[in-house]
Amino acid sequence: MGGLPDKGSGRFLCQRCGWCCQNQLIRVFTVEIRAIIDLLKHKSREDFEDHIASCLAYEGSLNPYDYNFKKRMDMLLSFFEPYEIEVFEGEVALAKTHIINLLPGTMRCVFYNPLSSSCFIYSARPLTCRMFPYDVKEDRLVMINEADKCPGVGLGELVNLSRHRRLSIMCQELLHQEDHVFLEFVRKEGLTRKQGVKSKSHSLSVGRLIDPFVKLGLIPSQKLSEH
Repeated sequence: MGGLPDKGSGRFLCQRCGWCCQNQLIRVFTVEIRAIIDLLKHKSREDFEDHIASCLAYEGSLNPYDYNFKKRMDMLLSFFEPYEIEVFEGEVALAKTHIINLLPGTMRCVFYNPLSSSCFIYSARPLTCRMFPYDVKEDRLVMINEADKCPGVGLGELVNLSRHRRLSIMCQELLHQEDHVFLEFVRKEGLTRKQGVKSKSHSLSVGRLIDPFVKLGLIPSQKLSEH
């Protein structure tokens, strides 16, 4: 008989359970947002409807003519939102990072289909998803917060350290690029940080929030057109 999985072994075998798709904030960089948009543009109306219908059927609330269906379509077409917010003097709030939309209540990623255990954007999934459940620190694998609760950790083959190192470097490079864009925008606008104030987008009114990445044309300001 096999023993219990060793959570510190550096092994991982996805169980397609969706644990990481509903228990994590999924950060998405602007370059990843554009890649996801490109992928979604190649999907048909039927693809969107099938995904939504499967998710609603799993939740026991399937009615293609009700409010939930349209709301879910809107969430797919406007799939990202500002997350980390910095507040400046004059009550100006700037979006600094973005996450993929999570469904209220379940906190499940809007792209995850629990009925088929599949991802609607798998080929364009963010680095956050590709690296789960490990990051790389000082050239060794380090488990991300609470990932030891995932049933696939400690099973299967050893995670490829070289691949994870490359992904980690990509993350750091994208993080540096977006920080640079953000700080350049702050400098050009002549903004002064409000000391000790940070927030999340949900606690701010839309009227006070500026997204510099939208302003600079790095990501679109509106949702994708209806299929």
